Amino acid sequence: MIDNPSKIITIEDVMEMLAISSKKTIYTYIQQGKLHPINKDDWHIEGRYEFDLVDVVRLKEELKKPGLTTKEVAQQLDISVTTVNKYIKQELLPAFQEEYRGINCYFVHEEELEAFKRTHEIGRKPSKRHFYHAEQNIALFQLFVKKDEEKEQLARIISVEDPIMAVTEQHEELTLEELIDRGFEAAYTIESKKMITKEGYATFTFKQTAYAKSHLYKLMDLFYQYLSPTNMRITPQEEKEQFLIEIKPILLTESSHELMELLESVLVSGKINKRSRGIYIDSDLEVVRVKVTSDLKEELQQKAKELGKRNIEELLLYAVQNYKMN
Repeated sequence: MIDNPSKIITIEDVMEMLAISSKKTIYTYIQQGKLHPINKDDWHIEGRYEFDLVDVVRLKEELKKPGLTTKEVAQQLDISVTTVNKYIKQELLPAFQEEYRGINCYFVHEEELEAFKRTHEIGRKPSKRHFYHAEQNIALFQLFVKKDEEKEQLARIISVEDPIMAVTEQHEELTLEELIDRGFEAAYTIESKKMITKEGYATFTFKQTAYAKSHLYKLMDLFYQYLSPTNMRITPQEEKEQFLIEIKPILLTESSHELMELLESVLVSGKINKRSRGIYIDSDLEVVRVKVTSDLKEELQQKAKELGKRNIEELLLYAVQNYKMN
């Protein structure tokens, strides 16, 4: 339809080009001076408005979205538009308002959304395959038990890669199938939990051990039952023969002195507070906001790239930590 750049087109053609379903919008653009019919003063001769294609192409360029809409952001983050608007109002997600097709809307630059994805857990869905087998609903270090007349026997999952492997308290390594054949069963079922939206994680470090009765693994049982893998991350550190366990803030309705001491003994970052209803584990994460000029922002982004930092937030944290050490 639009091969000749000097082509004269009708209002229906304009609606198709601009993806507009109502003629009223076209009339509004004409009244606002955004669109100029070539026969504006004597349109009654043709009985309709006619437009120069070049003018319509120009308007089409002007009407291009200046960024991602809140609906598009919501789709990328797999959350609701209401939640996106909440993050914008809280200044967690940088956005700007601009008129688009006659309506004042919020928009988000793609680079700002990418930065948000890197620095916030919302919308991020990292693979948990290395510590959680979703199909079998079995997690790393999960407790299995075998009850018989003499005494209870324990086993722990030591790998969720196929084949799933476990170790008994006699240090015997078995596949999951062998473990079940011997009468072992999961001590608890891992139930799916909603994602905790509070930012940050509390971090713990566990030494690798094949000892099924390890007290540290009893913490994993609590974490799985209270948080589920949805709100956890486990990172193996082979060179140190340990695991980093990161969990979202949570209230454990357990209050024993032994549990408090055990948590504190392996805490790397975060806070552990005794509450009336149990033990609250928090990330100890505070948000500090800094407003800078666009030129300085560009310089900071470049510096972050040079130093191998993912974003400005990491660069600023790196600078503050170096300042403290000096």
